[in-house]
Amino acid sequence: MRYLGIDYGRRRIGVAVSDVGGKIAFPHSTLHYGGNVFVFDQILAVVRRERVDGIVVGLPLDMDGQETEESGRVREFAQELGKKTSIPVEFQNEMFSSRIAEDAGVAKEHVDQASAALVLQSHLDKIERSKSK
Repeated sequence: MRYLGIDYGRRRIGVAVSDVGGKIAFPHSTLHYGGNVFVFDQILAVVRRERVDGIVVGLPLDMDGQETEESGRVREFAQELGKKTSIPVEFQNEMFSSRIAEDAGVAKEHVDQASAALVLQSHLDKIERSKSK
């Protein structure tokens, strides 16, 4: 199963994809926000080209694990994405993903896609752990 990872932002959206087996996440691209129609068209092109079976969207939570105002925007975006792709959308806590990518020395223009890969990898690891229980 191949997954698409999304790190949603109002200016940039990081995109990552997994390998076909759904084990390893790879940074894919950074989309520059030009309105929902433009962004959804770009994401749909990746979904088709990469033959994606599932979508994981990073969900911003506060330090207590509670949803924020931005969480609502992300949920709206994800709901619309799910409708447009007809692919199941799941959420993964994205706390500190951009900071981890920056601290790892990822070039500024690639931080969003690296963050998407971190979010996606966290989700893939969670799936793997649940299989071994």
